[in-house]
Amino acid sequence: MKKTRLLAGVVTLSLLVNVIHAQSTCKVLIPGIGSSYTGSCKNGLADGQGEASGIDQYKGEFKKGLPDGSGTYIWQTGEIYKGEWKKGLRDGKGEYTFKVVGRDSVITGIWKGDKFVGKEAVASYLVTYRNSIGRVSCVKMGTNRNYVNYKFSRAGVVESNMNDLVLQGTSGVETLNSSFIGFEGVTFPFVGKVRFTAPNALNTSTLNCELRLTINEPGEWVVTLYY
Repeated sequence: MKKTRLLAGVVTLSLLVNVIHAQSTCKVLIPGIGSSYTGSCKNGLADGQGEASGIDQYKGEFKKGLPDGSGTYIWQTGEIYKGEWKKGLRDGKGEYTFKVVGRDSVITGIWKGDKFVGKEAVASYLVTYRNSIGRVSCVKMGTNRNYVNYKFSRAGVVESNMNDLVLQGTSGVETLNSSFIGFEGVTFPFVGKVRFTAPNALNTSTLNCELRLTINEPGEWVVTLYY
């Protein structure tokens, strides 16, 4: 019995040594908090809940060695950010506290790519008005270029020849090809307006169709109007 207990103790000590060793090789990829780390680790990088410190301090969630999720960062200068992170940058809802003329000042709102963007989340796009249009689909296809292209669909069939078509946009150069019509070289936010006429489903009258929208997020956008 004594021998069994001794062996169990040796196994436990061995596991503890392994944990300590793994912990000592777990890295945080931000220099300001990269000196010391305690917490969950994966593939040699901080991953999960943890605490890291250096000239600054951070406590919260990590992913692949970077703050990612919910956490609190304290700078050596006294500033504090409590909120959401993504890939080591402030991203999402958060509260930033800093000193101005000897007193605390607080900014609360939405952060994107480590920059404060406003009190509320900014939607990628917003349809502000539509008339005689049943549904609108706004799809971001990529980020290599900045454009807004329109497609028109009637009863499941893509239309290319619209009657009395008028396009308006706050930026970009109007373009036309066999599949799309829209604007290239757009600067965002982009405010667009589309007007055209089309027969109704029974071909008994003419519809005056109109769409107005705002797209805030840069990228390659395809807007499909279903009528």
